[in-house]
Amino acid sequence: MLTLYEWQTECLNKWAKNGYRGIVNAVTGSGKTVLALTAVRTLEDVSDKELRVIIVVPQTFLASQWKDEIKRQLGAKPADIGMYLGKRKDRGRKYMIYVVNSARYSLSRHILSDIRNGFSVFLIADECHHYGSSENNRIFDFYKSLESDSPYYTLGLSATPEIVDFKKISIPLGQEIYSYDLGKALQDRIISRFILFSINLDFTSKEHAEYTELSIDLSKCMLSLKKMCPELNGLPPDLFFAQLQRLATQDSDAAQTARTTLNLIYNRRTLCHMAAERPRCAVSIVKSLPLQSRIILFCERIQAAEQLYQVLSELYPYQVGLYHSKMVNNTRQDILDRYRLGSLRLLICCKALDEGLNIPSTDAGIIVSCGMSARQRVQRLGRMLRHSKEIKRIFYLYIGESSEDSELVFGLRVLENNIPMIALRFCKSVFFHPEYERLREKVYDYVIRRRHDPRLLDAIDNNIDRALLRGDFLLSEQACREYLHASQSIAERNYWVSVLYFILARLDKL
Repeated sequence: MLTLYEWQTECLNKWAKNGYRGIVNAVTGSGKTVLALTAVRTLEDVSDKELRVIIVVPQTFLASQWKDEIKRQLGAKPADIGMYLGKRKDRGRKYMIYVVNSARYSLSRHILSDIRNGFSVFLIADECHHYGSSENNRIFDFYKSLESDSPYYTLGLSATPEIVDFKKISIPLGQEIYSYDLGKALQDRIISRFILFSINLDFTSKEHAEYTELSIDLSKCMLSLKKMCPELNGLPPDLFFAQLQRLATQDSDAAQTARTTLNLIYNRRTLCHMAAERPRCAVSIVKSLPLQSRIILFCERIQAAEQLYQVLSELYPYQVGLYHSKMVNNTRQDILDRYRLGSLRLLICCKALDEGLNIPSTDAGIIVSCGMSARQRVQRLGRMLRHSKEIKRIFYLYIGESSEDSELVFGLRVLENNIPMIALRFCKSVFFHPEYERLREKVYDYVIRRRHDPRLLDAIDNNIDRALLRGDFLLSEQACREYLHASQSIAERNYWVSVLYFILARLDKL
């Protein structure tokens, strides 16, 4: 029997009342897979026909994860689970897992065949926001041929199904029946507690000049475009960008301006993503975290990921893995397996890893650069937030002189009342936080005034950045003393002594 959270039970009740069809919008890490497999059990109990379960996923590694979960959670035999991807084309299994690239021209035919052969069909569309595009939407061609009383059931899963063509998936999958966001998951303690560090970086003078020039040109184009298309006014960033892309494909007077606008946006964002301070800051964070920390670093561009990989591989030989879409599938899978099993400690990746990867043992995430989609931000946060007792750390790097500042606020607004957030500046390889600087001066003044051993000042000096970037100065005094008592080396003891002084300063106990 699968154990459910309260939200999952409530969601399944709504799904049943909706005729066992619908889309669930639930944050990554909250238990969508368990929800879907419980739904399988539910349908096995209520259906008067033998059930065929069809699962569609956007990427190959997700197919492997679903296979493992079906075996583990439902006790299915390997012979009962088929895969339809690449050169492997199984058929006739109780559980069939399709990768969408292989399923576009065959899935509809297979579903109709199963129904005509007397089976009930349960279609699980994982990360269903991917299936609204004209190509991927072909997997739903069967829907036009279904009889109204066909034994056909659905469950669409997504972290945030915020696509312009939502109607294209909601017709065959059903309406959105339930929403469970990151804020609720944090309140319910389904997702791990974490500290979010937003780190403001600067452009170089050359980058700043290029960004300013691009921004002036972009403002002129946007003004012209909004005069031609007033419906663009007031749209949130995600929808505005999607509408702009659609407009650029049309044959109209505004299309050329839309294409020019998109090109300027792309060039400006490339400048932002490739800013020189991003890898420097990321490397400084990695150096400040415990040596045994398991860390995922997200980059928006493959070139940036490869550059960061080179730097970190020199610092931490044989501990760093690189994962992106240009690598062959076998290599990518090997990297994920090695990270999951612990032989790699650092994993650098791009958008290819945005969704679905289940790695609960990650301690920290560094979002070195990120696209403008709020969904992408939540997905990336979700990679590190699957439940554990340990407090996670997430570092969000952005260029304060760019539009990323406002995008950061928009994308993370849901978190404000649920987690501690620490805003830092990174300038000339130094991290700066006004309140932390006040505590530092207070600690130094106390130590000097009381004429403590001068080696104490050295210890505090050596651990300033570590205590800040680990967020340990926010711990309770009791928790810090427990860590201090458990210290097994002089370096570790010195660290916790330093942190204790900052905590006492914060609590006005010095």
